[in-house]
Amino acid sequence: MSASLIAYLLSPHRKMGVFNRTAYGPEICALVAAVLNGTIGVLTRTGFDQGATPALIAFWKCFGAFVVVSLLCACRRELGTQTVRLAHRWPQFACLAFLGIFSLYYFETTAFSHASIPLVSFLTYAAGGATLALSGRFLGEKTTRRKMAAFLAIVVGVGVMGLFESGIEGSSAGIALALAGGCGYALFIFLAKWFRIGSGLPQLVWLFGFGSAFLSMPLMREGFAMPSGLAWMTLCALVLLPTIGGFYFTTRAVAGGQASKVQIIETSDPLFATLFGFALFGDRLSDEGMLGAGCIAIGLVIAVWHRPGR
Repeated sequence: MSASLIAYLLSPHRKMGVFNRTAYGPEICALVAAVLNGTIGVLTRTGFDQGATPALIAFWKCFGAFVVVSLLCACRRELGTQTVRLAHRWPQFACLAFLGIFSLYYFETTAFSHASIPLVSFLTYAAGGATLALSGRFLGEKTTRRKMAAFLAIVVGVGVMGLFESGIEGSSAGIALALAGGCGYALFIFLAKWFRIGSGLPQLVWLFGFGSAFLSMPLMREGFAMPSGLAWMTLCALVLLPTIGGFYFTTRAVAGGQASKVQIIETSDPLFATLFGFALFGDRLSDEGMLGAGCIAIGLVIAVWHRPGR
């Protein structure tokens, strides 16, 4: 795929076809983000098998994304101008990058080295209640019975998984790390709406730039290293799919929809992560874990269901 085609597809001024013509625009963007983010677990596990460390993977997938989006913006004068104009908002981007990139990438990536892909992926979204509460309190988003039912189903599902998946080796550390990353991501979604940062390549330049700076610290602490061998291919996939693609569609969904609903919908990410993990590594949940996964899936359906005529 050429650089010009990528820039066209991700341009903030490009009409997104059915995404913009239907009432499901933000919901579709959130689901696309969930599918792309669902690849994080299997790609990260592959990187571990190729000798990469959590800090190395977290930094290089973010820095690689920063290089790609920076080059795309540099090749188009309009995008470059927009990037420069956002410079005065650097404190907001630094805050968002710390929460949504450093906290999520570092803690979640490390969690994958302590627990299974399905468990980490589900628990990362356990902190979504913070988005619901903050959105209702500060963004004026109405807390409807449907949202509460969706969130309750998710909480029950996460609780069941947390109670019955403890037999997985190292799962205590995995749970703590996944929840830490989830808290950062929940605050990122809320603040992205609160700050009204918009969506597009210029915003990603600033997010990935600050994110790379933050993620360089743990990598420096363990000893700066370059990926080697097949790890480069895995990192390229991480850069293009969950990093650039996932964050682009997340910011697009937040800009056009409710932060609380985006958080709920993106809970479907672990469903895709579970499928990918089972397909490639044979990871699977226990019967109780499957029950928890079903509760979370029900919560997702409640969140995105539109009544006829609305």
